[in-house]
Amino acid sequence: MKVLLIYPPWSLEEEFGKLAEVGNLQQPLGIGYLGAVLEKEGYEVKIIDAPPLGYSISQIIDGAREFGPDVVGISCVTADFYKAKKMALEIEKEIDCPIILGGAHLTATPYEAMSERCFDFGVVGEGEITLLELLKEMKKGKSGNFESVRGIIFRRDGKIIRRLARPFIENLDTIPFPARHLMPSLSLYHPTPASYKKLPVASMITSRGCPFQCVFCDRAIFGNVYRFRSPKNVVDEMEVLIKDFGAGEIRFWDDTFNFYPKRVIEICKAILKRKIEIPWTCLGRVNFIQDEMLRWMKKAGCWQISFGIESGNEEILKKIKKSITKEMVRQALSKTKKAGIRTRGFFMLGLPGETVKTMQDTIDFAKSLPLDVAGFYVTIPFPNTELYQKAKERGELVNPDYSEYLMNFPEKIFYLPKGLKEEVIFDYLNKAYREFYFRPKFLVKQLVQIRRWQELVAKFKAFLAIKKV
Repeated sequence: MKVLLIYPPWSLEEEFGKLAEVGNLQQPLGIGYLGAVLEKEGYEVKIIDAPPLGYSISQIIDGAREFGPDVVGISCVTADFYKAKKMALEIEKEIDCPIILGGAHLTATPYEAMSERCFDFGVVGEGEITLLELLKEMKKGKSGNFESVRGIIFRRDGKIIRRLARPFIENLDTIPFPARHLMPSLSLYHPTPASYKKLPVASMITSRGCPFQCVFCDRAIFGNVYRFRSPKNVVDEMEVLIKDFGAGEIRFWDDTFNFYPKRVIEICKAILKRKIEIPWTCLGRVNFIQDEMLRWMKKAGCWQISFGIESGNEEILKKIKKSITKEMVRQALSKTKKAGIRTRGFFMLGLPGETVKTMQDTIDFAKSLPLDVAGFYVTIPFPNTELYQKAKERGELVNPDYSEYLMNFPEKIFYLPKGLKEEVIFDYLNKAYREFYFRPKFLVKQLVQIRRWQELVAKFKAFLAIKKV
């Protein structure tokens, strides 16, 4: 059985608007894991990751026709759902085979997504085991028992049938590393300029699940139970990325890489024991910053930690269930800087309960922190989140067009808290970037930190992009 896995086409300009130059384009590890699992079971697999190749739908169709798949699988997030639908409609015309949809949007809105008749099956949640079982039933033809496959949704006799949810994979070490050999070269991907020192940058995920309850975050795919790979398994993949794919740097995309500080220390010790010398960065939570952990991270090559801070107002932090305080943020960033690791902060404007004053609080708080980089974003209500449901109930959900989601500088507001106007949120978004980045002392500090020519180029690109704001 030949399986074609596709990630739909999109461009940095479409996703990031004015800030396309600082947009992030990384390998889609979801379909990478699926490809690896299928190859291990003897399937012939082809992956078309359209964005880095700059492929149009017609070019994807050409590649699909040449491969001649028995099954096509499409993965997408909410912002790319309309592109996935358009692509599936074209594939349906050209190739006679089942089309399976998976990814974050299908998992968040299974019935809505499957109402589009171009999709024959949907894989809800973690897909590795579910897709294997679904394909085994497909091989049986008309005798296939799809009701026996947990974690799928499909159409039969005009009705949409959803099976029981599949339990989460407990031992992540049993999953093979993503099939990066089926994807474009790492050099074709585009990391955010302020987030790397050395190209090409490879991405990794060492854990799944998040126990926190932030109202703006959808945890449907990986759930609330934190599961993690062993330090040995993590460092094994790092070696593969360096030796087989020429990675110059690694970015860990775990929601909370530092959830277990002891585990982070073990990973760092394993990196040092194997004499792996490569810069790396990660996402972290301020709740779990510890001095000893930071010392080991610095020794092992970590040079930047990104923190989700979201707001500079205590009441807003409570409303969004962030489970942090401003003092926690200050202490965590101070410790991180003291350890010699650079800091990056993410902030949101237009959150529940937001006012002009609370947005200014966020800007002022960001400027008061020892941050090397700050990203400011308009709040977007993603389906299946608490924010989305409450916004819908309160009539605060506006312009619910998925095709315009996920842009740094959208042309529209998708969620409008009562008492705020759309143009005011945009004014404060522009204000945040100008006030944070165009401070003389900040600009001098950035220049002093540069150690490699690639860093200089990256920072120059970021500077030119932010000037457009």
